Amino acid sequence: MTPVALVGRNPVFAQTMIRIKDPEKSKDFYENKLGLKLLTRLDFPSLTFSLYFFAYTQDTTPSMELSQTQRARWLWNVPYPTLELTHNWGTEKDPSFCYHNGNENPKGFGYIGFIVDDIQKAIETLKKHNVTVISTTDDKNTPVAYIADPDGYWIQLISRKSASVSGEQTPIGRDPVLSHTMFRIKDPIQSRLFYENGLGMKLLCHIDYPEEKISHYYFGYTDGSMAASSFSDDKERLEFLVGTRYPKMVLEHKWGTESDDRVTYHNGNVEPRGFGHIGLTVDDIYRACENMEKAGYKIVRKPGPFQDVGEIAFVADPDGYWVELIQRSSSGPEKPYSKPL
Repeated sequence: MTPVALVGRNPVFAQTMIRIKDPEKSKDFYENKLGLKLLTRLDFPSLTFSLYFFAYTQDTTPSMELSQTQRARWLWNVPYPTLELTHNWGTEKDPSFCYHNGNENPKGFGYIGFIVDDIQKAIETLKKHNVTVISTTDDKNTPVAYIADPDGYWIQLISRKSASVSGEQTPIGRDPVLSHTMFRIKDPIQSRLFYENGLGMKLLCHIDYPEEKISHYYFGYTDGSMAASSFSDDKERLEFLVGTRYPKMVLEHKWGTESDDRVTYHNGNVEPRGFGHIGLTVDDIYRACENMEKAGYKIVRKPGPFQDVGEIAFVADPDGYWVELIQRSSSGPEKPYSKPL
């Protein structure tokens, strides 16, 4: 029997949060350029900020006429990953204001990854809409490109092996997938303990890049019917991962950092701010935090109510990145992300 994670049974990787300067520009980018759907907006006037949630879905979203509590309750129970954009009111009016994308010093957060059918066509379309293309590769096995959102955050586009034959058509192709979140880690052993034993994720595989002296560790929640580690080489493992729908963490380890006391990574929640956190929905945030604290992990925010949207807590991983724990109102979907590609 698989041991129960410190956060409890059946946690769901629900969201990745980044801070944005101008919600109108970001909404245009994520809706009209990448084809995501705005699920809802949560406003907090006393704290002068708003949250915008996006996802790939054909679900009917809750009306803004419903109470914020009702919309949040619906949001914490959706079975697919969301992108959460935090807007602190007034930043859009400050010409000098900007957020830190994590890929310049101090480094930490890397990128958000999307799976698409045809990178070349997607890039051609995005260029026509004046989207900044950071880089592309000529690797025919697994083509990859990087673009920038309006705040300079990196978006990775990666091609799946075979084109989708169903799903909604978007500006970047049919049925794209909000696939993964990458950030840099210091010690893979300590990170693995946290994400496996603490959060209950499964190490899907790790891929080494000797020329760059880095490794990528892929974690996610899966039913385990097939594992990336069962494939014979890195190309097959990556093709398998690109063919999955469930959201994944990609932890990048630069070889040798675990033994270098000078190396630390920036979590994005102190200046210069940018990336905020990943979020999980769980059955019992109080028990989860009690277990995490007993195991020696730092509780950044103790569990409890937050405004009118439910109960939340924050815990820090070994590198200081924040993980939000959100109390869901049900036991959660039995098989989240089960829709095939």
